[in-house]
Amino acid sequence: MTGRVQRLVASQREFVADASHQLRTPLTGLRLRLEEARAESGDTQVRDDLDAALGEVDRLAVMVAELLELSRAGERDAPAEFVLLGEAAERAADRWAPEAARRGQRVIAEVDDAEEAAATVSRADVDRVLDALIENALHYAPGDTTVTVTARPGELTVRDEGPGLAADETEIVFDRFHRGSAGRRGPGGTGLGLPIARELARRWAGDVTLSNAPEGGAIARFSLPSDTG
Repeated sequence: MTGRVQRLVASQREFVADASHQLRTPLTGLRLRLEEARAESGDTQVRDDLDAALGEVDRLAVMVAELLELSRAGERDAPAEFVLLGEAAERAADRWAPEAARRGQRVIAEVDDAEEAAATVSRADVDRVLDALIENALHYAPGDTTVTVTARPGELTVRDEGPGLAADETEIVFDRFHRGSAGRRGPGGTGLGLPIARELARRWAGDVTLSNAPEGGAIARFSLPSDTG
């Protein structure tokens, strides 16, 4: 029974990965055709419709990429290394500062006990988890707010100043394609960022959880086994 379940899971992952790879080519072709049609059209309404279609193609391309990432998330494909979580927080804040500024928001890093906050993990996976959590925080928080990335021994947190979570959403938001009440009221998304972040964290005996902050907004916690080096 265990062997059959493992084969079934592996088969499903391979199918998702193969389908995602195969969809990339026709999506690229579709986008090029839409761009060509838009460039040749002089009708304002047609151009608006083609812009909307291009937006949907881009959204589908993001979803395909995230499905491919999710299909790989349960398997380690990068070597473990000694990672200082404070440095990871600062790198993430620097990466997202331009995008936050474009939205009228800010991303800052706070580092407590910098010398002790470390883990043996893939640096790339830490970056990908933080990217997913920060993107999610910026996505649902209003303008003129701050997203704070904090490093402490054993965890990285991403705190936003958005509407927070409904009482029953702390776990359901990690279901694939689910979008919380704030997401349904706000801008669109794929509903895959948080599931991917959790799966990547669990590669390394860590986890990602979400809760409401006492002062308002939400806190995403990315926990990892501590390593003092």
